[in-house]
Amino acid sequence: MALTGSLYKLSNEELKNQIKNKFSELESLKETADLSYYAIDLLEILNKFSGLGSETVGKIIQGDNSFSPEDGYIGYSSSEEVKINKETILDKITIEKFVEFWETGEQQNFAHTQSQNKTFVLKYFENIKEAYETAVNENMALIFRIG
Repeated sequence: MALTGSLYKLSNEELKNQIKNKFSELESLKETADLSYYAIDLLEILNKFSGLGSETVGKIIQGDNSFSPEDGYIGYSSSEEVKINKETILDKITIEKFVEFWETGEQQNFAHTQSQNKTFVLKYFENIKEAYETAVNENMALIFRIG
C-alpha cells in the first residue's frame, strides 16, 4: 500500500509557528524526504521483526505529536524528540539489519515483503534514516505530512 506525503525539517521556533497557524503554511517549507511510497510496508516490517513495538516504530514517520486536518494527517517532533527517536529507534536498526528483517519476511511469506518492492522499501528506509541524521546534526524538528 502506498501513501502520499512529505517530511520537512525546520527549527523548533518554526515548528511553534506552524502549530500556531494549524500547519496552514506547510507549502512554504522545503521537503526533506518523500513519504509517498511503501510507508505501510516499512512500518509493518519494523513492527513485526524489530521487537520495538508498533507505537515506537510508528514515531518514525508519524512523529511524537499529531494534528489531524480534514485532508490527511500531520505529525511532528521537536528537535529533542527527533534526537531521541533517532537514538532509540533508527540507530538500533542498521540497513543490514533491515535487510535481515526483509529476508525473514520473505521466508515467512509476509505480505509486506514482496520481492518486487525490496529496492524501493530499502531506499525509502535509507531516506528516512538520512533525514533524521541531518535533522539531528542541524538540531531541527520534523513535520510528517501524510495524505
